[in-house]
Amino acid sequence: MMGTEFATCATWGPEQTLIYNGAYIPFLGARHPEALGRPIHEVWSDVWDDIAPLVAKAMAGERVYMENMHLVMTRNGAPEDTYWTFSYSPLRDGDRVEGILDIAIETTSRVMAERERALLMGETTHRLKNTLALVQAIAQQTLRDVSDKERVQTFDDRLHALASAHDVLLRDDWNGADLRGLVETAVARVADRSRVEVDGPPLIVKAPIAQNVSLLIHELATNAIKYGALSVGGGRVFVSWTREGDAVLMEWRERGGPPASLPKRKGFGSRLVNLGLTGAGGVEKDYAPEGLTVRLQASVESLLES
Repeated sequence: MMGTEFATCATWGPEQTLIYNGAYIPFLGARHPEALGRPIHEVWSDVWDDIAPLVAKAMAGERVYMENMHLVMTRNGAPEDTYWTFSYSPLRDGDRVEGILDIAIETTSRVMAERERALLMGETTHRLKNTLALVQAIAQQTLRDVSDKERVQTFDDRLHALASAHDVLLRDDWNGADLRGLVETAVARVADRSRVEVDGPPLIVKAPIAQNVSLLIHELATNAIKYGALSVGGGRVFVSWTREGDAVLMEWRERGGPPASLPKRKGFGSRLVNLGLTGAGGVEKDYAPEGLTVRLQASVESLLES
């Protein structure tokens, strides 16, 4: 039992004396080697108030599991924040619990790294939002005399679409973005969410591609509000996607609105949609009497996190 490569200790007898293997020694710090054969409450006196209830549960016959438990521990002369994942299992002599088997992993470095990363991501997102806000302010000042206010608003809305992509990326720690989250957030910025049905399996989009997807959905939703299914009371939009082999297929389907027709001119929004999910095209549009359908295709390699 003590020959395992995992840090393991056990207590036994009326005094609950402690024995442990070599992998457990670094956890003890300056307590080793005097800790060997001493009662557990003496060895871990600095954290005993925290772990005593868990020891009591194990001695009552209950298996205890803790993940990333925080303990302020003094093991090398000074208090330090530490984190632990461990299990206490009752050790029996016949029908009686006589001791505890503890298998432990110190997770301090991982927890601290995750916290540091979260702080960094928060600061990065804060700066990105400040940059977007600055761009908006400059644009509004620069374009204040432009007579076509709709164009100014369109530009502002696109900046908000970029910001929404950043929000989803932050939610996922910048390890890519959940496709459903991207679609729902982009739609909710401009449209009545209850009129847009979203369906598809969980897929994680690469971080650099998330902005493309957010802007694309924003443009489609904006066009649906102006000219398509969402421009009338009974219209609805259905957004779905599937993964088929090495490709991801997405469909934007509008129903219950006016007949779809080719746009009279191709503006920035149309060109943006034509770039597709990853900027490489793969777009098919069907302007049908029952409504617009846009089918988008991209390779798994270019779109999704591996």
